[in-house]
Amino acid sequence: MKKLLLLFLTIFTFCGIQMNAQDVEIFQQFNGRYDYVAFGNTLNIVENTNPGGPDPPCNILTSSSAPFALQPDQTIISASLYWAGSGAGDFQVLLNGTPITAERTFADSLSEELVYFAAYADVTDLITNTGNGMYTLSDLDLTDVIAAYCGNTTNFGGWAINVIYEDASLPLNQVSVFDGLESVSAVNNNLSIPLQNVNVLDVDGAKIGFLSWEGDMSLNNNETLLVNGNLISNPPLNPSDNAFNGTNSFTGSGTQYNMDIDFYSIENNISPGDTSVQINLTSSQDFVMINNVITVLNSQLPDATISLDTVVADATCGARDVNVQYTVYNENSTDFLPANTPISFYANSTYVGQSETINDIPIGGNEGGTTTLTIPAAITSPFSITAIVDDIGNGTGIVPEINEDNNEAEVLDLILLDFPNLNPLLDLDECDAVGIEYFNLNEALVNIDDDLIISLHLNEVDANANTNPIVTTFNFVNTENPQEIFVRADNGDCQLVDSFMIEVIICPLPDATVSIDNNLNACRRRDLTIEYTVYNTLGTASLPANTPIAFYISGQYIAQAFTQGIIPIGGSETGTIEIALSENVADTFTLIVIVDDTGTQTGIVEELDETNNQFTTTVVFEDIPSIGLLPDLNECDEGFNRATFDLTVQDDLISTNPFDTITYYTSAVNAFDEFNPISDPENFINTMDPQAIFVRLENEICFTTTSFILTTENCPPFIPQGFSPNGDGINDEFEISGLLNVFENFELQIFSREGNLIYTGGNDLGFWDGFPNTGLLYTDKIVPVGTYYYVLVLNDSNFKEAFTGFVYINY
Repeated sequence: MKKLLLLFLTIFTFCGIQMNAQDVEIFQQFNGRYDYVAFGNTLNIVENTNPGGPDPPCNILTSSSAPFALQPDQTIISASLYWAGSGAGDFQVLLNGTPITAERTFADSLSEELVYFAAYADVTDLITNTGNGMYTLSDLDLTDVIAAYCGNTTNFGGWAINVIYEDASLPLNQVSVFDGLESVSAVNNNLSIPLQNVNVLDVDGAKIGFLSWEGDMSLNNNETLLVNGNLISNPPLNPSDNAFNGTNSFTGSGTQYNMDIDFYSIENNISPGDTSVQINLTSSQDFVMINNVITVLNSQLPDATISLDTVVADATCGARDVNVQYTVYNENSTDFLPANTPISFYANSTYVGQSETINDIPIGGNEGGTTTLTIPAAITSPFSITAIVDDIGNGTGIVPEINEDNNEAEVLDLILLDFPNLNPLLDLDECDAVGIEYFNLNEALVNIDDDLIISLHLNEVDANANTNPIVTTFNFVNTENPQEIFVRADNGDCQLVDSFMIEVIICPLPDATVSIDNNLNACRRRDLTIEYTVYNTLGTASLPANTPIAFYISGQYIAQAFTQGIIPIGGSETGTIEIALSENVADTFTLIVIVDDTGTQTGIVEELDETNNQFTTTVVFEDIPSIGLLPDLNECDEGFNRATFDLTVQDDLISTNPFDTITYYTSAVNAFDEFNPISDPENFINTMDPQAIFVRLENEICFTTTSFILTTENCPPFIPQGFSPNGDGINDEFEISGLLNVFENFELQIFSREGNLIYTGGNDLGFWDGFPNTGLLYTDKIVPVGTYYYVLVLNDSNFKEAFTGFVYINY
C-alpha cells in the first residue's frame, strides 16, 4: 500500500491563539513500484515578510502556473490537488480551465479574525488525460480578504499537485499519504506528528516529502525539522535552521514565496521493521501550517483483503446452513500472499467456521473459495456474516501485511427460517369434582411467543392440515381422559405441530358450605347481627384459613368476612358479623351468604363442589309496640331541688315480659345508642329539676324508647321531739328533715320552759346544736337537760301557718 504525506507550513510572526487545526493522519497508501513527484506554484508575487526593509506590496495573484513532466515509461497512478490561502476559503477553482470543487477541506487560525484554509480534490483523470505540460490553477480569488492579513504578514495563497506514478525500474515501495492541517508558531513552538501504518523493509531510497504554506526565507528563529529525533536538512536549498523557506526541492526553485514543496532522504533516520515515523517541528517566530506529508519506503509485504461474493442462507425450515462464496485478494501489495492463509467466519461475533487459501496469491492476484457454515441455534435472525482473512479464529493473524486493518468483509441481515418455538407446552389437569370439569387450554400456551399464529386441534391430521380448529378454548370439556391436544404454530415462514395432555384427576379437595344460625330480626333501629357456621362436611381435604365469605342483600354486596382457622375434614367454624343496614333496604329483602366468595361471586379455593357455597333467606323488618304514656315522678325536695327516685316503679307499666330488657338513660341519644345506662335506677338522684328520663325497651325483635319527667316539691318538714347533743355523732342536732336547703328563708325560735327566747336561726346556721345564741341568760354552753319549745316559720306561700311544739334535750 502507498502512503503520501503532504506538509504545508506557514511561517508567521503574529502572536495569537491557534484554533480549528486537524491532525495530520493517514489518508492513502499505494504499494508497488511507485514513487511520487510534486509541482505547483505560489500566488504571492514576493515574500510577505521583509525585516528591516519597506513593507512588501499587499497584492496577490488569482492564478499561477507550473510545468509537469513524466518519463515515457512512467505511468500516473494518482494525482491530488491541494490549494490553500488566507481567509475562510475559496473551494471552487479552475485547473487548466476545468472547474474543480473541494472534496475535503481543512481550517486553522491564530485568532477569530485570522483564519486560514486548505482544500483537496482528486485530479487523477485530468492529469492522466492531459499528460505532460504546463498547468495553470486559476480563479483562486483572495483579493477581497487579503488586506486584513498583510499587516500581520500572513497573506498567502498557492497550490500543489502530488502525482504518484509507477516505474518498472523502481523497487517495490510503499507510498503513504498523510494529510490534515496543523501548525507551529510563536505561541505553539513545537509540533509533533506521529506517522502510523508504515512498513520499513529496508532503508535504501527512503524519503519523506512535505507540502507547506507561508514559510518565510527571512524568518528562521529556532526553526527545525526532525525525523525520529534527527535534525534533517537539504542544503543549500533547505538549511537545518530554515527548512520552510519558500523552496521546491523538485525544481530547485527558491522563489516559491510562502510555500514549500520539499523532500528529504531519511535513509539514516529509520530502521528496518519500523511501523511508524515521528516528525517534530519547532519555530519561535514563524507560523507554519502542515497540510500533507508523503513517505516513500521500500516494502515487500502482501495485503490480504476479502470479499463475500455470494452468501445464501438455506431456505428450508429449521435448516442452519449458510453457503458462502468468497474471493481473497492481494491487491495494493508488494509481495505474494502465501498459501494456507487462514480465513475465519463469524455469525455476529460468534466464530462459526474456518477456511484457508489454497495457493500463493501473487501481487495483484486473487483466489476464490466456497464454504458452508452451520449457524448455532442460539444465533437468531437477522444476523450478519463476517469473513476475516489472516485470522486463526480468535482475531489474530499469522501473515505480516502492509495493512492489518482491511482484512474484513461483512454481509448483514441474513435470515434463517426457524421453526416456531413451542417449548415448553404445559400439560393441564383439573380435579374431579361435582359437575363438569372445564379446561382453559390457553394455560398450556403461556410460554409461547405472542407473535405466533396458534390453533388447537383434536388430532394431528387436522393440526397438520390446519382444519377443524377447537373454537372454544377457554371452557373446553374433554371427550377422553386423558386427552391429547395438538397445537399448530405458524411464525409466517414455518409451521410446527406439537401437543400437550389434559386430564381429570382424583385429588383431595375441601367442600365449603355455610348456614345462618340465628333468627334474623331485622330492626331499622339497630345493626343486623348474623351468626353463621362454615362447614367442610363432605370435603376430602382441609378448608384453608382466610377463606372469604361474602354477604349480599337483594343481590348487592354489603360485607365480607373470613374463616379464622383451618377447618378439617368434617369440621366447622362459627362466626358473627354485624351489618349496618341502609335506610334504602326494603322492608322485606333477600340475604345471601356465599362462602369462598371475594365479593365478586368468584372464589379462591378449588373445591369438590363449587355449587353448594350459598345460603339464602328472606328477612323482614319488624317493630315492637310502642311504650304507653308513662306518668311523671314527683318526690319531696331533699335540698337544692334534688330528690331520690326509684325509676323502676315504671317497669310494670313498660313491660311485664320477663325476657324483655328495660334500661334508663339521661339522654335520648344514649337510649337510642344503648350507651351509658343509669347504673342504679332504684336510687337515682336527679341532676336538674325538672329532668327527663329516657327508657329503652328491647327484645330479640327490636327496641323502642320513650320518656317521662322527674320533678321535686317542698313537703312539710318532719320535726323530731328530741335529740341528744352529747357529741357521740348520733342525733347530736335538732335535725328537721326536709328543711335545710328546701325552705331557704325559714326562721326557727327556741324558748326555755320559762318562755325565754334562747335561740334564733335560719338556713345559714343549719340545725340547732343545743347551744343558746341569744337572750338575757345567754351563755356559751349547752342548755340543761329538759323540755324546750320551738316556733318554725317556713316563709313559704304553701305553708303560711307556723309550726310549734316541744323538743326534749337529754344527754
